[in-house]
Amino acid sequence: MPVPLEAAAVLSLLGDLPVALYVMQDGTLLWCNDEFARLCECPKEQAIGHSFIGFVAPEDRAVVIDSYRRRVAGEPVPDHYEFSALGRETGKRTPIHMSVTLVHAGAIRYSVGVVVDLTVQRSAAAGLASTDALERTSPTPVLRIAAGVLVVPLVGHYPTARVQDLTRTVLAAIAHQRAHALILEVTGLVDADERVADDFARTAAAARLLGARCLLAGVSPALARRLASASATLHSASAATLEDALVMVGQPR
Repeated sequence: MPVPLEAAAVLSLLGDLPVALYVMQDGTLLWCNDEFARLCECPKEQAIGHSFIGFVAPEDRAVVIDSYRRRVAGEPVPDHYEFSALGRETGKRTPIHMSVTLVHAGAIRYSVGVVVDLTVQRSAAAGLASTDALERTSPTPVLRIAAGVLVVPLVGHYPTARVQDLTRTVLAAIAHQRAHALILEVTGLVDADERVADDFARTAAAARLLGARCLLAGVSPALARRLASASATLHSASAATLEDALVMVGQPR
């Protein structure tokens, strides 16, 4: 039979969780765990007994106060929202997501909150956005490695707009170099789906109209399945590696 936990034991367990927790009554902090104290840059012993709003960035206080008052009054307001916590020592703003619940214990009403630091998530999202922006603004190189032989290393994601830019660049290079062979090196291609396969099939078809044979190098099993199911037929030979592709077009390794 399970042994009931005392309140002190429960609070001790909650104190070690990696998310910030707090209990508030009438706007005053009654309890918090170590993670909440870290976010607010304030020892727990000093935080407890102080107004909760003091741990909210000044620019967000009006919204937080309004939400609290309306929730206490019984109005239908969201029980979760985002704002910035204020570091008491440095004034650092930390973006957080807070979920709050009103709990009644007899005649006493408590606000119990869970706070999640959004810094890591936003940094990751910013990194992805930067990568996407870099891919959109960075042209794919078309390399002349021998007379009449062009190699195009495909790296990253290829939305339709990027494929269209690539096709224009490749066709211009074929015409300028009078190329007879175009090798699309696809080892670094990310998340290629049937749409990407269709787009590159059209690029290969356009290259053939200019007299260039198109080969694929570094095709993975997953990409091979997508190419096989693409609506536009890809009339191109393939090779396991770039070296093999060069042999196929008559160039030494």
